[in-house]
Amino acid sequence: MAGLGGAAAEGGDGGFSRRGFIERAGLFAGALATIDLAALLDAHGLLGEAQAQSLDLTEDTLSGLVAFVVPGDDPYSVGQGESAQGPGGIAAGAVAALVNGLDHYVPADTFAGGTAIPASGGVATLLNSYAQRVNPAAVRGGFPSPFARLSFAEKAEVFRLFESDPAYEGTELRFVAGILPGFAAFLSFSETGVRDFRSHQATSRAVGWDIASYGGPAEGHKELRGYYHGHRAAAKPRHKRRRRRRRRR
Repeated sequence: MAGLGGAAAEGGDGGFSRRGFIERAGLFAGALATIDLAALLDAHGLLGEAQAQSLDLTEDTLSGLVAFVVPGDDPYSVGQGESAQGPGGIAAGAVAALVNGLDHYVPADTFAGGTAIPASGGVATLLNSYAQRVNPAAVRGGFPSPFARLSFAEKAEVFRLFESDPAYEGTELRFVAGILPGFAAFLSFSETGVRDFRSHQATSRAVGWDIASYGGPAEGHKELRGYYHGHRAAAKPRHKRRRRRRRRR
């Protein structure tokens, strides 16, 4: 997540600036919407599993993802062996926002009998499938989903497999695999967990603001008010030369 500051699209250290990061995060749902998720799951023999997956299992899986990206003092972070003092992405409300973001912007695939696969459930099914390949015997935290039971390093291995899977070469899913952790981070550091969508105002201070030491929105700051050192012009004014009166002869 290096290079999130600055105005340029690309960071000077080879990472992404804040603007570039937000642009790519905004393309996440659009990229996923172009994928025939049902056909992809069917090709991997995961269609039946995705259809049977409950919302609770989806949220459990994505909780493991959010804890992987922004650890805190929650059970999912502790279970993976990588935690932090104080609240993290889960306490920030990123899990519900991630589920809502996927399901709201990406249409669900509906099959005969009225069975639908929400995008969040499809993504969670893929993560759990790779988790079983990495460590099928994982029992960390005793969580329902295979992905949430992995260690921090094992979760990283899941994304390595996801991004390098030759089956996704040249497809938008390769992009989705790369931006999914970034999308979770974007939501974790936003005010979405405390935002009142009717008034469009934050009801309390966002957890991500405290993690990032962000002062919050303000109508100007003291250091930006008035004139620096009393200067009222960008350039120093030239001293007016006094004209000498010519004496008449």
